[in-house]
Amino acid sequence: MKKRKAVITILGIQGGFVSNGEAKIPNPEHCAKYYFEDDKEDNKKEYFNTLPLLIEKYSNEYEIAPIYTTDSKIFNEKILNELYPTLVSKISYENKYKIENEKNFEDVFKLFNSALEEFDEIIIDVTHGFRHLPLLMLIDLMIVNFKDTSKIEKILFAKEEIKHIPKQQGLYEIIDLKNYLELANISFILTTFNKNYTVANHIKSEKYKSLIEALNDFSNDIMAINLNNLFKQSSKKLIKELNRLNDISIKSMAQELKNDIETNFTLIEGEKRYEIYLRLSEDLYSKNYMLLSLSLLYESSRMYIKTTIKKEHKKIVEDIEEYFHEDWYKVGDFFKNLSWKPYERLNDKEKNIITRQAYDRLGKSYPKRLKEKIKFKGVPNLTRESTIIEHIANTRNNLSHANSKGNFADIKQSVHELIKKYKEIINK
Repeated sequence: MKKRKAVITILGIQGGFVSNGEAKIPNPEHCAKYYFEDDKEDNKKEYFNTLPLLIEKYSNEYEIAPIYTTDSKIFNEKILNELYPTLVSKISYENKYKIENEKNFEDVFKLFNSALEEFDEIIIDVTHGFRHLPLLMLIDLMIVNFKDTSKIEKILFAKEEIKHIPKQQGLYEIIDLKNYLELANISFILTTFNKNYTVANHIKSEKYKSLIEALNDFSNDIMAINLNNLFKQSSKKLIKELNRLNDISIKSMAQELKNDIETNFTLIEGEKRYEIYLRLSEDLYSKNYMLLSLSLLYESSRMYIKTTIKKEHKKIVEDIEEYFHEDWYKVGDFFKNLSWKPYERLNDKEKNIITRQAYDRLGKSYPKRLKEKIKFKGVPNLTRESTIIEHIANTRNNLSHANSKGNFADIKQSVHELIKKYKEIINK
């Protein structure tokens, strides 16, 4: 099916007026000069307004779809009939694009949306028209463009170089505002991503395609807690894309996001794995991802146990890490279970890598403060007396199985208290 392409133009009244249903043009020969921003310097042409210019340039490939009021239609029909009669047949005025009351913004928005949805590819002309109507169209375009930037090809605007007044011929450069609309979208994406690490799936942009892909890859990894890929690939890819953004209007936003990514998702030499997990847990808590925060806090606690024991039994711990091929979930599980699991419960392969005596030595090095029972007074969901790891695991499990009690504020308070208490324990 052939794509429908249109130039949507908002008609106005300039260089005359309408009285009692009749257009008045005091001086039809008083035209301004126009040229497009990508034209050669000497390619300037005179027109009474931009409507005949658009028809001449685009009507062979695009439908010319004017949005108009009664008076603006009367005025522009007279302009074409008297000054550009060969162009009259190349434009039609559809009743559905007629603005009955330009002060009724709700109806104007509905009309704009209807026009934008009708076509597959669009060039928007806001070079003339009632002053507030082009402004409303630009607002609507920001919304539409945010959904799909590929639909809108150009947004034409007449940049004034010499004002067109009765005693002076005007000169106007027709410029494309599409790039500025793209920048508005990207600035919104960057600022919201810094708050929630997500990008709406429907957002598309050819110009910033690689940036949006990098943002989505990073988002997917963090939502899946795919930390190996997050640190080794997606964070580095995102930082690279952010460094490429040089436009002054979005550079500071890109830099702020880049600083956040580098602070939280760059491996620091000498930093322990439990410290990394804790840092990410706090960051995700600040962005209201309670389940992700708890999951990382739980992994931090298990890595803290392993790290503490490794200080006294480096060779034994390294052998266990190698046995599990540095699968940190299995490694963490092994060391967490030292607090309760007897040697007899190990499987035969595990018994081959560690003796009973060595296993008992590891158990004696288990951090004592993590064995202490705690009861959080006055904190919802933390009323039972348990170890900090049990509290974290139970709260995480309740959230993941939709079994939490209270509202979001109660859940957030519980997670806050768990992070706070855990930090107190490991820092002593």
